[in-house]
Amino acid sequence: MTSNNHTQNREFQQDARAWADFTGTKYTAALRQMTSPLAQGLLGDRVSARRLIAVLTDHKLIGAHGGDPVLGENGFLSEEPWHFNGETDFIELALITDMLRMFTPVSGTSTPEVGSYSLKHTAEWFLSPHCSCVSNGRLIWAAAALGLPIMDPDGEGPNLLIGVSEREHDYVRRMVGTGQTQPQVDHYRPAGYEHLRVALAQAAAGELITEKWVRPEPVIEPAPFHDWLVQQVGRNDVVGDLAGDYSAGVRDSDHRVAHTAGELLAIFHEVSHSPEAYDAVVTSIAEWMRTEPSPAPIRTQRISGDAHDHDGWGAGSGTVERYEFICPCGDGTIVEEHDNTPGFREHDVWIVCDKCRVEWRFAEGRSTRDWALEPVSVSTAA
Repeated sequence: MTSNNHTQNREFQQDARAWADFTGTKYTAALRQMTSPLAQGLLGDRVSARRLIAVLTDHKLIGAHGGDPVLGENGFLSEEPWHFNGETDFIELALITDMLRMFTPVSGTSTPEVGSYSLKHTAEWFLSPHCSCVSNGRLIWAAAALGLPIMDPDGEGPNLLIGVSEREHDYVRRMVGTGQTQPQVDHYRPAGYEHLRVALAQAAAGELITEKWVRPEPVIEPAPFHDWLVQQVGRNDVVGDLAGDYSAGVRDSDHRVAHTAGELLAIFHEVSHSPEAYDAVVTSIAEWMRTEPSPAPIRTQRISGDAHDHDGWGAGSGTVERYEFICPCGDGTIVEEHDNTPGFREHDVWIVCDKCRVEWRFAEGRSTRDWALEPVSVSTAA
């Protein structure tokens, strides 16, 4: 037996004795729980039974500190005693801990916003069928053992606020909750979400998870147009109205983030919108381009393309290319053609939409293959 295995077995045994004494169960039953694949730490180190027990005494908010217990089955300041079945209670606490590890913790200076009662339902849905019931008290207990920020909003209990990302929690709740509208995009999906789902299935099948998950460093993608647009929220004009609707859509995961003005236009082709909303998009993009020092003009999505051989007109064979792109309003097209036959080498691009021909123009100084658009009002504004 290696020293690592000996140390691990000793930790299992010490935890099992502590848990058996605390819950009034048999040592052998407690040891089975300690060694269960589901309790080995799927998103971090194995949770310690001794740590869980100590939290109920020592934690700044939910610890008894030598007095009567302040955390019970129903939550903070609950007089409902803990109900231990002696078979799965430690495993379920370990799973709740892993579920909470999935979320990004809020910073120490931020006020927690996610209620424990809402989180406990999310845990039940996400962990089903491996965890049949998650009580409010056990959710708070696991959060305290993890060291997450916890706050009592009113001093009355039984619900506390837990310091995990509100947007990530909303995403998971909508993904797994009964009767919820699922998110359309994944920008608020917790980093550990997919790993935990896979690891749960593997552990439930009896497989020990040996590869530890490491939380990736957050990648901040530049989003200058998004940053500008959300700053327009609250304006009393069409740009302010659009900014409010756009920000709500990002917040609710109804559509992705528009890093560029072109991405905003693409989003509006993916979601239902009114003609007035489209006009507000054009107005916003025009204002952005007037205020930004070096704004990138817009390319739209290609919808068809074809290149075929041509015998030519006596000077040799060549090819003819024709590509069609959606126009900005979505009702017409932009056509790009290239005649590559000797003696007739022509390249052209034009807008096949009466509305867009009035509102948009091709940006100057770009080749036919590299065409891009900008609102006419950008060049005509004083």
